[in-house]
Amino acid sequence: MKNKKKIIIGLILIIASVGIYYGYTSMMSTEEDYTSATVFRGDIRNIFMENGEILSENINSYYSDGMKRVESIHVAVGDFVNTDDILLEFESTVDLEIEKVNQEIKSLESAFNEVVKGVDFETVNNVRLEITGVRNSLALAEEALKRSEKLYAEGVIAKSELDSAELAVSQLKNQIALLNNQYNLLVKGVSSDIKQQYEAQIGSLAVTLDILEKTRSNYIVKANFDGIITELNAFVGSIPMAGTVVVELQDTSNKSVYADFLVDEAVRIKEGMPASIENKDLDLSIENLSVTRIYPKAVAKLSELGVVQKRVTITVRLPDSFDQLVLGTNVDVEITVEQKKNVLLVPESAVFEKNRQYYVTVVDKGQMIEKQIVKGLEDSDFIEIISGLNEGDLVRTD
Repeated sequence: MKNKKKIIIGLILIIASVGIYYGYTSMMSTEEDYTSATVFRGDIRNIFMENGEILSENINSYYSDGMKRVESIHVAVGDFVNTDDILLEFESTVDLEIEKVNQEIKSLESAFNEVVKGVDFETVNNVRLEITGVRNSLALAEEALKRSEKLYAEGVIAKSELDSAELAVSQLKNQIALLNNQYNLLVKGVSSDIKQQYEAQIGSLAVTLDILEKTRSNYIVKANFDGIITELNAFVGSIPMAGTVVVELQDTSNKSVYADFLVDEAVRIKEGMPASIENKDLDLSIENLSVTRIYPKAVAKLSELGVVQKRVTITVRLPDSFDQLVLGTNVDVEITVEQKKNVLLVPESAVFEKNRQYYVTVVDKGQMIEKQIVKGLEDSDFIEIISGLNEGDLVRTD
């Protein structure tokens, strides 16, 4: 009987020892099976990042209509050009047509001289042509004045610019009046029938010359600002395909970064928001930039994965001190849409969702306690805690 009791007591001791052992090892393994972090105060930003390209703010691309043959090329890629420099010329018959009209004017001059003696037809003709040219200039000046009036009303331009536009119109009107007086004096002795006939003919020829001179510009590509040739897709004798960029000109003094953001990101981006760019391969990093323009229209673009996405172009202006940056350089663009300083933060891995609410697991004296929290800003590493935790709390992060 005593032996039986001893056996029972021995079994109890063994079971108790095993229980204590497993309880201890379980506690040890629990301590070793999780990681934790302390709730701390810091700064956090909500950012959008996209790949961008350094380009000029002033770009002019000249496209082919698919019908003109290249006659001569005066530039090469990388050349610096000045305003009004001729970049490229297409074959045309405009000069021949202008010569034909000039011959018709000379013929009209001879006929007029035969009918009217004592009148200097060449002088009359030149005055008439000059009147037509000034009238065309007046029409353009009046259009410019209307634009200036609108811009002044919107507060875009100063009063001095509006005054200059008004003065230009006034001067051209006075010039036309003087030329009309001069013309009337020259043809004072000419009969009204001959005068009307002459005016109709010379007026028609003047319009034809004006049209031809404007047409000539369609065959000559000129630089409309100082810049550098960044693209040239033609050679003498070629007829570039319709829609092809024949030559591209960029102003190197005004550079910006152009980046295409998804629509749902772009709607949150505003002008003036902080931005920065980076290219690790070039050891390039520029901070303290800002968003300068947001394009008003989303454009469908093909992603690297072949998915069509609606994107909006955002520009970030570069300081003039970085004029050495090469056009076409790719950079990472980072835009800060919201930021907060000195707020409670926890690692992103500490927060989990349950029943559409957010929780963390607080470690308190070895106990795991779930606490509901309200989160704020997030970045790739941390989450702002608006309520539910205190600075110094220990939270589980695995």
